Amino acid sequence: MKPIIAIDLDGALMHSRPFDEAHKKWFELFSVILKDDSIKKYAFLENWFSKVDEVMDKYLGENVSRETKNKFAREIYAMVTIAEVQQEDLVKEFADYLRKIEDKYALALITTAPESAVGPILQKVGCARLFDIIKKSPVGKMPNKKELLEEFIKAYAKPVFYIGNGDKDIQTCKELGIRTISVSWVSKGEFKGDYDVDTVEELKNILR
Repeated sequence: MKPIIAIDLDGALMHSRPFDEAHKKWFELFSVILKDDSIKKYAFLENWFSKVDEVMDKYLGENVSRETKNKFAREIYAMVTIAEVQQEDLVKEFADYLRKIEDKYALALITTAPESAVGPILQKVGCARLFDIIKKSPVGKMPNKKELLEEFIKAYAKPVFYIGNGDKDIQTCKELGIRTISVSWVSKGEFKGDYDVDTVEELKNILR
């Protein structure tokens, strides 16, 4: 197999807008369903993740398993995200560059986005055939990038590079011995990779 380059969806291939909007609309939806306007505010809390469990407990009750609640919550998020995605959310210059290097590298998308959302999202932005490998987060499990990366390495091989936007996934990759490229064309992350670039032009100097 050709050397693998792993790419993140939110923050590298795509702008974060649809994912951020879907996050807010998820809480807005359940504020209407549960007739509790305060639920809207949960989207802006630092510990919002725990509030998802709280909302699901209120909506589905005590007799439904946590796994079922997680799956339901993520399916709703997937539906809202798909609806939000527009062609303009794609980082087109990056996608175009990836198409130019696909003869040299195997392109892999590794994302914690719900698996049911990934295919439709890629189709909406015109990237359905861009990747050789797509590693997605099972909809019934809580998203865990480290676990996905470990499974990916076991099934395929260690990527020669992981490209992401400088969030904590960069640190996770370093822990696993994966060389990283942090990119800031979507947002400036907290962590820097082995290489840190601001533009696709700068990236070209690394992936020669």
